Amino acid sequence: MDKGKFIRNIYYLSKRLINATSAFFNELFKPTSFLKGDDFEECLRKKVFTKDKYDLVMKTHDYNKNHKDYIESSLYPDYMFRDRINKQEFFVEAKYREKEYQGKIKWCKQSQFKRYKYFNKEDKVLIAIGYGGRPKNPKHIFIIPLEDIKYNSLYLSFLWNYEYINDRRRIIDGYLDRIYDYSKTKSESTLQ
Repeated sequence: MDKGKFIRNIYYLSKRLINATSAFFNELFKPTSFLKGDDFEECLRKKVFTKDKYDLVMKTHDYNKNHKDYIESSLYPDYMFRDRINKQEFFVEAKYREKEYQGKIKWCKQSQFKRYKYFNKEDKVLIAIGYGGRPKNPKHIFIIPLEDIKYNSLYLSFLWNYEYINDRRRIIDGYLDRIYDYSKTKSESTLQ
């Protein structure tokens, strides 16, 4: 091997090590809320908007990319899908919430709500809310057309009309929920 090729190989090996170390620390220090959001988005792609029925047209950038250099297209809803049968394109904004407050789930900020309504003028926007359980497998998933939503906080009595019935109820899910709820309760009690 010639000296130039050896130096290039060393350079690219060191670059891979630096990139891997950077990725490790970025993931390690990513806020928990973003980790939960990533998990719920993954759940939607695997269980609701599946590859066999929907083409993924667009996905907004993740926390790590926006943290370094904010990408303006991240203002769009999380996904744009195309129905494989009728070719209709639509946006999906994913929100995971562990619990409600006073019977309501606050699914977004008022400024986000206005922005989603703006996008809804061109292409349909669906709001997907995961509620309870774990973000990768919520107890309930609600799929609501944005035009049916009037507020950025929604009563559960409203949401039940839009529940997506999935195959969540496997035996292992109940066990994993208890572990998730126990660890969450344990960490909340140590904060008090």
